[in-house]
Amino acid sequence: MVTEVHIRELADTKELQAATALITKVWQAENPPVPFTFMRALSQAGAQVLGGYVEGRLAGVAVGFQGRDAQGSLLHSHAVGVDEPWRGTGVGRAIKFGQRDWCLERGIKRIAWTFDPLRVHNAYFNLGRLGAVGVSYHADFYGPMNDGFNRGIPTDRVLAHWYLTQDGTSPTPCAAPSPDVTLLDIGDDGWPTSNAATFRSGADVRLRVPPTPPADPPTVLRWRLALREAMEPLMHTGYRWTTAAADGTYVLTPPTEDAQH
Repeated sequence: MVTEVHIRELADTKELQAATALITKVWQAENPPVPFTFMRALSQAGAQVLGGYVEGRLAGVAVGFQGRDAQGSLLHSHAVGVDEPWRGTGVGRAIKFGQRDWCLERGIKRIAWTFDPLRVHNAYFNLGRLGAVGVSYHADFYGPMNDGFNRGIPTDRVLAHWYLTQDGTSPTPCAAPSPDVTLLDIGDDGWPTSNAATFRSGADVRLRVPPTPPADPPTVLRWRLALREAMEPLMHTGYRWTTAAADGTYVLTPPTEDAQH
């Protein structure tokens, strides 16, 4: 773990060019996911463009912009990337809490972003460590993408909401229930196994996915479609994705009166 991550807004040309290069490297993309011209415009317009520095070196970047939905104002976090040498060192968490501080200074109490539900590491970080909640499922959200993460498969995403606190403490993740129903599981061959016949409306639901993304495209596609079939209808009816464990165990819970959990 690093001892200190210095988070600050990026504004000048060299800083923004370095941020663009870092995000392009992280995404393994032919073209920048956040082009320099767009990042420059966001910075000029007062949107969120943050850099995380370790010992004077740019280790991570966050790019976001303000928006609104039916619940009110929010920050949409469009991209957060951490350079490979700094992954797993606390830089990513420091950047997310830098985003949080930036929002609270401006009276924004919620951050939203999309993430790939097949990437267990990200799901665990978002839900298990930050305490965010998955609120909706979006099939092929970005359309075809030609980068190291998404090439050749639909870009399904889950929209997460992170409800921020004002007292300086970390938001508390929702308590993990122990569902009786495992709607999706990992078969002996590594492919998904559906147990849809066991589903009872209103019950907590467990899903299990491979903790490490499969390497071969046919298996990735099979998991993508199976997870979509399991999650999309539930989340469309108000289920929330409240728990993600590092071993690939996910829990979805039915609608409650608590809008956040």
